[in-house]
Amino acid sequence: MTDSIAVVGTGAVTSVGVTSAQTCAAIRAGIAGFRETVLATAPFKPVVAAAVPSRSHLKRTRQEWLVALAVRAITECCRESSFDQGSVALLLTLPETHNGRAGLTTPAAAATAREIIARVGNRFHPASRFFEHGHAGALIGLGMARELLKNRTVAACIVGGVDSLLNRADWDRLSKSGRLRDQENPQGLIPGEGAAFLSVCRASDARGDVLAELLGLGFSNESDTVRGDRYSVGNGLREAMEGACRDATHGEPTISFRVSDMNGERYRAWESLFACSRFYRTRRRECFPIFYPAASVGDLGAAASALATVFAASAIKHGYAPGPIGMCEAGSDDGARAACLLGPASGARVPPFRDKKI
Repeated sequence: MTDSIAVVGTGAVTSVGVTSAQTCAAIRAGIAGFRETVLATAPFKPVVAAAVPSRSHLKRTRQEWLVALAVRAITECCRESSFDQGSVALLLTLPETHNGRAGLTTPAAAATAREIIARVGNRFHPASRFFEHGHAGALIGLGMARELLKNRTVAACIVGGVDSLLNRADWDRLSKSGRLRDQENPQGLIPGEGAAFLSVCRASDARGDVLAELLGLGFSNESDTVRGDRYSVGNGLREAMEGACRDATHGEPTISFRVSDMNGERYRAWESLFACSRFYRTRRRECFPIFYPAASVGDLGAAASALATVFAASAIKHGYAPGPIGMCEAGSDDGARAACLLGPASGARVPPFRDKKI
């Protein structure tokens, strides 16, 4: 990378925390926010899910609930930013739409984005935009942010996503395709909901504490998606990780830990196994720590890779990461694959990372 991009703020709201600090602490402690939840539409069958505790009036419609989640996380990000909001671009990834999943229609997505900006109360830069890329969305958004910062179009960017799988349409879709975790399918996903965002800027413009620096990004596409009839052998994910290392000029042996968006599905477990066995090959590791945020907060959909990056940045900043360089990995239902490398801020006092214990 020619320009160093710094992570200077985070925000998150999940089933285990209403701030990024609470959420990261819960993930680190292995706390799970799973419980039986009854959906508001018939049939009123309880499902195991990771719901964000809230007052019922915030969930009158799906759109209102997504707005409430996003506003809380973005507001937390903005509190940590000292930039004039007119020079900050909001890059927002919303629930993806594909065959079988009813995301948000284009008018509804645009209305949701406008309502989020209005509720946050800030005047964001005209370069702000919303898009759909599922799990990999936030990492793709970081690529957009890097270009905006490199070209000095904006002073900073807030990047992240919001999603909720706790609705009848998604429940039926996942249940019919055998993807939900239940007594008959122990290798399925637990639906979750939440929002996660990062504030990034050029390292030279950073004011105050820097959590971590973005070292490299890699992107690819997987042809054998979870919606098809073939299992992935990890080609897309491996190419994304290789691309992130090339972009960062950091070799695979320097990677100390991983943060994956893997959600417990058999498809994702096999894909990760194949991709990693073909990528991590040049260094003998007796222990290679990996964090799974979904084990605490469920499948967050469009917010998954944002939360993975928030957790990795926090772990690096506060020294509870197993080492200084972390790889974040994400894969979307539509086949998008993305990875990023994070490391300590340039010139920062490197904390005493824990090689064995987490």
